Amino acid sequence: MSQSEHALIYVSRSNSNVRDSSASEIIRSILAQSRSKNARLGVTGALLFSEGYFCQVLEGERAAVEEIFNAIECDVRHRDITLLTFRPSTPRRFPDWSMAYAGFSAGPDWTHKMEGLLANPSAIDGDRFGRELLVLMTDLVRQQEIDGP
Repeated sequence: MSQSEHALIYVSRSNSNVRDSSASEIIRSILAQSRSKNARLGVTGALLFSEGYFCQVLEGERAAVEEIFNAIECDVRHRDITLLTFRPSTPRRFPDWSMAYAGFSAGPDWTHKMEGLLANPSAIDGDRFGRELLVLMTDLVRQQEIDGP
């Protein structure tokens, strides 16, 4: 198995009520767990949580990214997990982050796209949508770095 650098992008729905005050605690927990495990495995990436949807980018050695994604697929905090893209990739978009946080809002257009994707995953071009999400998340992470959390 090749150990080349890979990037994986997925979206999913949250199993918790996003209007509930526990949502920010859930995000803090996910970030803490992700940052610890990703740092240990040499994986970087970013997480966006918007209107009950998760979007995540994982970057690193193929086996490490697969290990993390396999754990995500078993995580009871997610449902309707949809893999958009998993391919060789260099350079990393989030090299300084074991898990950057892109924020709580991607805006209504993105929420609508995510709803459509999860309602009918086969109708969406995962590569194109994945590239669009990657650009959005990179911009949001940069904005978080400027504005602070």
